[in-house]
Amino acid sequence: MTQKGANTTLVKKRLKAVYIGLAILENVWNQKPHPYTQEDLAEARNVLTGLFPSIENMYAKSKAGSPQRTLLARRIKSLKLAVQAIDDLSNE
Repeated sequence: MTQKGANTTLVKKRLKAVYIGLAILENVWNQKPHPYTQEDLAEARNVLTGLFPSIENMYAKSKAGSPQRTLLARRIKSLKLAVQAIDDLSNE
């Protein structure tokens, strides 16, 4: 993408949010420390929450029982768990 001169800001922002979400889940499940600030967590939460409408729309359009639908269901569940974990950490 960068070789073609495409703007990668949004992709980088989403990738960072997913990394933060993963780190927070590892913190909750395996007690692994994470280096992220409250500001990083708040931004990641907003970005992850912003992904729900498009993923849920793709899920609604997918065929029942298809591998794509299974993948989207798992993606939705994992994002919801990450957002919930970020909320729980922010409220401590």
